[in-house]
Amino acid sequence: MIGKRLSLRARLTLWYGGVTATVLMGFGLFWYWSVRQELYRGLEQSLEQVARTLGVILERTHEQGRQPLRPPRRTRLSLSHEEIFPFARPLRGFIGPLPSDTLVGSESPVWSAVYQYILLNPRSYFIQIADTAGRAIWRSENLLGDSLPVLRNVPVGGVRSVQVALRGGEQRLLVYRTRLAEIAVSYSVQEIEGVLQRLSAVLLGAIPIVLLLSALGGWLLARASLRPVEMMRRTAESITASNLSLRVPEPLTNDELAQLARTLNQMIGRLEASFRQIRQFSADVSHELRTPLTIVMGELELALRSRKSPEEYEAVLSSVLEEVLRLHRIVEALLELARAESGQLRLAQELVDMSTIVKEIAEDMEPLARERGLHIQLQTEGSNPLVGDPLRLRQAVLNVVDNAVKYTPEGGTVLLRVRSEAQVVIVEVVDTGVGIPPEDLPHIFERFYRVEKSRTRASSVDGTGLGLAIARWIVEAHGGRVEVESTVGQGTCVRLWFAQGKGQDGVP
Repeated sequence: MIGKRLSLRARLTLWYGGVTATVLMGFGLFWYWSVRQELYRGLEQSLEQVARTLGVILERTHEQGRQPLRPPRRTRLSLSHEEIFPFARPLRGFIGPLPSDTLVGSESPVWSAVYQYILLNPRSYFIQIADTAGRAIWRSENLLGDSLPVLRNVPVGGVRSVQVALRGGEQRLLVYRTRLAEIAVSYSVQEIEGVLQRLSAVLLGAIPIVLLLSALGGWLLARASLRPVEMMRRTAESITASNLSLRVPEPLTNDELAQLARTLNQMIGRLEASFRQIRQFSADVSHELRTPLTIVMGELELALRSRKSPEEYEAVLSSVLEEVLRLHRIVEALLELARAESGQLRLAQELVDMSTIVKEIAEDMEPLARERGLHIQLQTEGSNPLVGDPLRLRQAVLNVVDNAVKYTPEGGTVLLRVRSEAQVVIVEVVDTGVGIPPEDLPHIFERFYRVEKSRTRASSVDGTGLGLAIARWIVEAHGGRVEVESTVGQGTCVRLWFAQGKGQDGVP
């Protein structure tokens, strides 16, 4: 609930800080564990090297003296080498390097000398030697009478290490067993624990500082990243129906924010076009409805001002009825387009032959064309089947043909041609009429749109101004499209493309 009240910038900063804190904690724990493992591994190796070196010295001393190791006769354990090693002088005089296989990880004679010095002068290491029965026979001086634990079940030539507590604190004990003795070497872990404590103190001190700096950097980064979004928001907030020409600023980059800005501008452009069409549609509807309503009002007012004969009243009523029928056709066409655009008008799915439909339309329009002094020509190429609504297909073609007849002068020709091409049925309506200017071609299928130069010719022609809009919807609902080619003064060609086998949901 609290997260919902925070701004996006704050949430991004919290997420960034949380991820950074998790990574830092994981890195700190991993680093602490790695250092601890490495320190203890190094200690284990050092203890093992000391034990194995001492084992080699014992072996050589025993070989020189040819006597077994045994506990001293005194009550206390002797602290001198001579009492435990009958041939101590040869040991002290042993200055050659130890065999390389006795030193773990090293073959250098320098290390051999170092470890011999450690054994002869133990200070940090605690060393204890026991015989094969586990009886202590020698301890280093720094043990001060204490004894190191004797570990059992250590095989000959094997090692075993444990953590023990002595008077001086925690010790790491390693036991190495040879055929002559059991050598125990321990070392205090206080130095390692001290290093680890200092490391943990550094990590605990550094992690909050790094986390704070990263959170500050995340805040600044989120602020800089969201600045274009804030500019888009302010611009979008100021856009209303009266200033749809405004556009949100687009970043100069090609990232997601720039794509978002372009998408918003495209949406605003579509809204602007929609509002412009709505305004134009409202003006056109008002114009189309005002004319018949004005005629109806004028006829009725004229009829009420003076007494007229029954024949005159009948003429007035006929004129009024004619205008009412025109209003009815306009309203029905608008309702039909509204249902079609909302998806409430479904098309039948039947197998129809466009050649048959176009032939019937040519026969029906022949009387009207003859009355206007026009010639209707028909060209078909066999059968041209497709799946669709026969009534709607007929309506679409009829609206186009009717429009061609209206705007073709006397003596002209209207050609109806049907053909198939690559799974497409093409219906062409070609006239020799007045033509359409290039600037008007993109708008002729809009509702109530009329080409200005042709209004004089069309003023006496009955129509709603919605025929071509309905025709385009029917064609597109059958998976097709409409193309128009026109030359002013020469004529117009309207080409209707229908996909064979495509129904209302199969627009290619």
